[in-house]
Amino acid sequence: MVLVTAEPASTSHAPDFLTSLEARLGVTFRNRSLLLAALTHPSYANEHPSDPIPTNERLEFLGDATLSLVVAEALYERFPGVQEGRLTEWRSHVVQGPTLARVANEQVNLGPALRLGRGEELTGGRERDGNLERAYEAIIGALYLDQGLEAARSFVTRTLSGEFDRLADEAAVLNAKGLLQELAQDGRGRPEYVVISQEGPDHSRRFEVEVRVGGEALGRGTGNSRQEAEKQAALQALPLLRARLAQTTENRTTDDTGATGAGIGA
Repeated sequence: MVLVTAEPASTSHAPDFLTSLEARLGVTFRNRSLLLAALTHPSYANEHPSDPIPTNERLEFLGDATLSLVVAEALYERFPGVQEGRLTEWRSHVVQGPTLARVANEQVNLGPALRLGRGEELTGGRERDGNLERAYEAIIGALYLDQGLEAARSFVTRTLSGEFDRLADEAAVLNAKGLLQELAQDGRGRPEYVVISQEGPDHSRRFEVEVRVGGEALGRGTGNSRQEAEKQAALQALPLLRARLAQTTENRTTDDTGATGAGIGA
């Protein structure tokens, strides 16, 4: 068992802090050194070479594989009438970086728990999607080692339940780009898809695409092709654009009601 010592307030991982984090995760670790490792960014290890806790890179590797299995199993069981190709698309959406980063932030508030080096801390590392995504996957790997597959499955299905619910809206998933374009035809203009980055060799390229409507960025997606990345970006943008349109409609209704009242008063 690795002893945990108190650290400065910004990176404190004393027992009380871990208890608070475990409450947000909905999990109590038997071996807390695994949890600490899941939170440890390489920049922290580089600045603290005497710290015995390893980085989260190996746990991320294990967690990524575990996550893929659990999500595939959940989709298979929840959507018995959906064909393999579509299930593959849905799994890609659920396990993509932006989705996991959002879940890590919104579901468990993981950012404040990360163990970061000073430079990473000062450059916004606690809010960086890549750090949140990797820590989330590392926690899954740590939980698998600590308590087995069933505990990891329970954590994944609970924290990703909202994503599975969204997939129930089959039309949105099947034709995300078409729906987004249809919704944007109220004068906001056609959606614009911008490639933010391309990584990896030609045979294993990874694209990140941002979709903008009326000049406003509404979603980002990643995929092994530009088309897949665009689809994921559109899927992320749909609920936000719907909310914008609903607010616009509400404002118009309020304005019309006010104008009618003024006319009657005149």
